[in-house]
Amino acid sequence: SYMEYDLSKVGVEKDLQYECITTTISKDGVKNAGAFAFVYLGEDKVHCHIFEGSKTLKNILDTKEYVVNITQDSLVFTYATLDCLGDEYYTDDTDIAIIKNTPAYIIVDVENIEIETPENFPIKGDKSIYFITGKIREYVINDEYARAFNRGMSGRIEGLVNFSRYKIVGEEQRKVYMDKLLENQRVINKVSDDKTKKAMDYLVKQYEKY
Repeated sequence: SYMEYDLSKVGVEKDLQYECITTTISKDGVKNAGAFAFVYLGEDKVHCHIFEGSKTLKNILDTKEYVVNITQDSLVFTYATLDCLGDEYYTDDTDIAIIKNTPAYIIVDVENIEIETPENFPIKGDKSIYFITGKIREYVINDEYARAFNRGMSGRIEGLVNFSRYKIVGEEQRKVYMDKLLENQRVINKVSDDKTKKAMDYLVKQYEKY
């Protein structure tokens, strides 16, 4: 049996990809944060994929648990991505790493880890990718306005901002904007909901008129 979780309360839809801060703790109790994508598979199942070599991965392999912190705090995102989130950002818990005052968080117990090679991945490299599936142990909302961040939103806004410029710039700069637009469309097709995809398709058609 499993518990059904309503992640729509924090803006998370099934099978879409959200950018969140993943916090882990090492066997020696050292806390770590990294920014990784998170996917809700339905019921109590979640998924993330992490390239080999990160502290986050090592800690997950050692402890078989991690925490998904749902936040849009730009400093937290920056420090976590650059691997320098200070101790003052964590709660006082000694056995688990949770970001203090995070709008919402999900504690995940890891159930399955598969190692894939990067061939079918947009990022080509030598490092293996670990596909990690787990189940939700705890789901806490601290702020009713908590929303997970989906990259589709920023891609669409960038495309709209650039559109007004696209109409007035020269050929070379147009190519730059068009490349950005198509890259954002690729990301949106991968991570976003139907409404965002539809909006992006419409925007691409407007670009193509010029």
